[in-house]
Amino acid sequence: MNRVIRMRVMVDHDEVIFRDLEMPCSANFSELHDLIQEAFAFDNAQMASFYVSNEEWEKGQEFTLMDMGEKNEKDEPILLMHDNLLKDVIFESGQKLIYVFDFFLMWCFYIDVVEIKNLEDTVILPRIAQSFGEAPDQYSKSPEISFEIEDDLREDDDDDRDEFDEMFDILSFNDDFPDERDL
Repeated sequence: MNRVIRMRVMVDHDEVIFRDLEMPCSANFSELHDLIQEAFAFDNAQMASFYVSNEEWEKGQEFTLMDMGEKNEKDEPILLMHDNLLKDVIFESGQKLIYVFDFFLMWCFYIDVVEIKNLEDTVILPRIAQSFGEAPDQYSKSPEISFEIEDDLREDDDDDRDEFDEMFDILSFNDDFPDERDL
C-alpha cells in the first residue's frame, strides 16, 4: 500500500478550473511542482514557490524552486522544494497551500488537501485523478504591474524637477552677476 495525499488545485481565474492530484506522501515539493505544471499544461520555464497557508489563505513558510540567497520576512532561510518532503508538512485533510508560478504574471494556485489515504501499489503515482475546466493558456495573463507605483515615481520625478527648477532659478545668471566679459 502507498500512503497518498489527494489535493485539489484550483487556479485563480475567472472560470472555475481545478485539478485533483494524487501524490505519494514521500514525494518532495519539486515533484508536486512538476505535476501541477503538467496538469495545467504550463511550460515550467519560470520561478515558483509553495507557501504553507491557513484558512484565510495567508502565506506562511515558503518552499522555493531555486536558492536565491534570500530570507523571508521573519529573517528565516527560504526552504527548497527538492529538499522538503510533502509528508513533513502535510499531516491531515483540510490543510492548505498556495502555489505561485511566474512571479511576473503571478499565476496563483490554491491547494486544499482533500484526504490522505492508502492506495494499492498497482496505482501509478503521481497522477492527475480529475480535471475540471479547460486550463488557461500560460501566457494569456497580463503582467501584474502596480500603476500606483508608477504614479508615485512620476510624482517623485515631478517633485525633483520642481526642486531642480527652483535651484536653477536661484543660480541663474542675471544682471546681478558680472558677465565674464566684464572681468
